[in-house]
Amino acid sequence: MEAAWNAFGSDSDSSDSEDDNGVAGREEATRLMQQYNTQSTQDKQVSKTDNINSTSISFQPSFDDQKQRTASLSWPNNPPLYLGPAFVEKLTLGGGRGYTATADLPPGTCILIEEPFVKGWSEQQMGKRLGLESIQHLFDRDTAQSIVQCMEELHPTKDKVDSVYRDNSEDIAPLDKIQIVDMISSADSETSHYQEVQSLITYAKERGIVNSDGTNLNSRDINRLLLTMRYNGFDSGLYLHFSIFNHDEDPNCIKFRPSSEGTQQQHYSEARTTRFVKKGEALTLHYLENPREVSHATRRKILWDQHRFDIGDEGAFRKFLRLAEDHNKRKTAVYDSELVQGSFPESNRTGTKEDSGGDPPVAFNIENSLDDLEDMVVELQAMFLSKPDEGLSMSSTSFERAAALELTVWELITAAKASLGNNNHILLSRCRRLHLDSIEILLEHCSSILDNKASTELMARFLPSARELLESQKLRLGNDHTDVARTSNDISMGIQALLSHSPKRLLSLQLEDMRSLDQCSRFEHSCRKEKERIEKLFPKDADNIIAMVKEA
Repeated sequence: MEAAWNAFGSDSDSSDSEDDNGVAGREEATRLMQQYNTQSTQDKQVSKTDNINSTSISFQPSFDDQKQRTASLSWPNNPPLYLGPAFVEKLTLGGGRGYTATADLPPGTCILIEEPFVKGWSEQQMGKRLGLESIQHLFDRDTAQSIVQCMEELHPTKDKVDSVYRDNSEDIAPLDKIQIVDMISSADSETSHYQEVQSLITYAKERGIVNSDGTNLNSRDINRLLLTMRYNGFDSGLYLHFSIFNHDEDPNCIKFRPSSEGTQQQHYSEARTTRFVKKGEALTLHYLENPREVSHATRRKILWDQHRFDIGDEGAFRKFLRLAEDHNKRKTAVYDSELVQGSFPESNRTGTKEDSGGDPPVAFNIENSLDDLEDMVVELQAMFLSKPDEGLSMSSTSFERAAALELTVWELITAAKASLGNNNHILLSRCRRLHLDSIEILLEHCSSILDNKASTELMARFLPSARELLESQKLRLGNDHTDVARTSNDISMGIQALLSHSPKRLLSLQLEDMRSLDQCSRFEHSCRKEKERIEKLFPKDADNIIAMVKEA
């Protein structure tokens, strides 16, 4: 984000004068920023989180210790790269087992580091619901036999599926009928599916891929493998130990996927706590690995389609969040973020519940617009990055498209606020994040076209979106989440830019706690320190942790 602020030139704002917060205002703003910067270097207070976080560092398991703690699982020869202060136990939720905390854990505690057992999916499957193409992709691997046998112990396990089909229909548990029998029956009813399954059975036999008991794979085994990938797979691949995590609509952990930053290639995922977790508390993730903010109805449909469990309608969703027993402000905020004009929208397992002949729900229309606009952002980013040396920032067509996109998102925010009647609706968070991204594109790639006044006006629209996004994120995610750090940094950089180039325009926004230059400088300082504090909670030290385990 820092590169985007280079769009601001050194010329003064032509609308400012020394008498109306022009040069004098900028000088005063600079003095105040320097004052708070100096104060921050002298005032090194140890926060509560810093004290707590030091306790998590003392947890230093050896590789043998990790192997022992995961020996009860069905993959004793495939321990994770790192298992933190957590153990697996039987639970009433999810698949009947899950991770729980072995101690009180501060935010940022590393729980698990693991390489995907199956890395990625076939190109035909990227961005789509996993299908039989990915089983073919799996069978093509040299390690296919080991993968198939380990997958026998992922939900739904081979023993479970075989036992369900041995039982009489009246003895089958309702959940097993939904997650196993109905899913396999639905797939088998398609002619093309049946033919593809038979081809895979033949291919597996030719390659010598068999079950752990030595029997050849049959159609039920193929269908079970498909369900296993759908129920346990992430965008980045299939994991053994990550499959133990249960889903929560208010998760206390976040999963960081494999990534490449600069010259660093990370082939593993890691899970870290995003808030304080009490000893014995279940450790949970949200199963939507790429957690764009989507409505309750859309999440309900995706989770049902891909994982075959239902987060329910209004009453069931309240129980899912455990609102009655927890009385938790954050959980209440998660629930409130779905309200439209004060009411929880109706839905079913297939998504939104629409009246016959009626208009589609408000959230449905907003999500469709967001999908289209996000595709445009991805397209613009790819266009600018594909030819960085060919002066795309000078292209009037590219600039016009980017400028039109930003204004369209700005208008969508205004319209969505009115139609949703909920300033903290989850879709508004998504709108605001998209708005910030669209402005970043303009500032970073179209700086040669933007004059100082135009850049200032972009910032004047950027800050309100970032400020409102931050407040919504803190309510839903808590104060220690990485998303909060990113938005805090956006606000800090935006305030710095306007304080340096047009303090008058900044004050004209009349944002809460930013009604004077002194308040603006204070708020910028607090946002910057919050970003630094949260970043310390989530250090990029996975490689060091892995090395520590190997040396212990």
